[in-house]
Amino acid sequence: MVPGRAAGRACPLRLLFLTDTHFRGTSPQHRRDNLMETQKEKMREVASLVRELEISAVIHGGDLWDSPQPSLAVGAEFGALLKDLGVPVYAVPGNHDLFGQNPATLPRTMLGLLARWGIVHLLEPEKPVFLRGGGVVVQLTGRGFHYDMDRRDPLLDYAVRQKEGDVAIHVVHGMLLDRPLFPGAPCTLIEQVAPLTLADYTLCGHAHLGFPDGPD
Repeated sequence: MVPGRAAGRACPLRLLFLTDTHFRGTSPQHRRDNLMETQKEKMREVASLVRELEISAVIHGGDLWDSPQPSLAVGAEFGALLKDLGVPVYAVPGNHDLFGQNPATLPRTMLGLLARWGIVHLLEPEKPVFLRGGGVVVQLTGRGFHYDMDRRDPLLDYAVRQKEGDVAIHVVHGMLLDRPLFPGAPCTLIEQVAPLTLADYTLCGHAHLGFPDGPD
């Protein structure tokens, strides 16, 4: 019997977040490794964590692909690895997943194809997904990249206005930062969003920068 899953005991809800995998079939000029093989090994590591930690679902912050239409061979390789995770994968489109940063092009991209096949489930702000486990209900929403991201009112993309579960998680592929990169660079500051969103957690891709460790 799997530890923690005894009869009559509620299974805990555990989520794993990753982002900006930029799956591709070739290596950039200055990398010394085979990038595709490195990415495949990383996904096998993620699969191992899913099993070891008994993850209920994987959340991806966007830019699954390095280009919106990789070769079918590359799409099949990584699509199979995503399917082999064995749990639902929820994602938002990143700028690299779209043609011309245009969400309307999603149906003809590799991410759109995986969504139609049910390998990836796309998150939307107006259609919350509810995950249940361990007596907890998690409301999951998301906003994919678009040309006006970080250029218009940030509350349109980053703020959750309605919370129905115990915990609300909002996933955005945008430049959410603790401080501006440099003058004129499109970004959204945490201080703009935090006081106005009902989300308990806002998960972001796109920036690649990370944040300093906070207090425990």
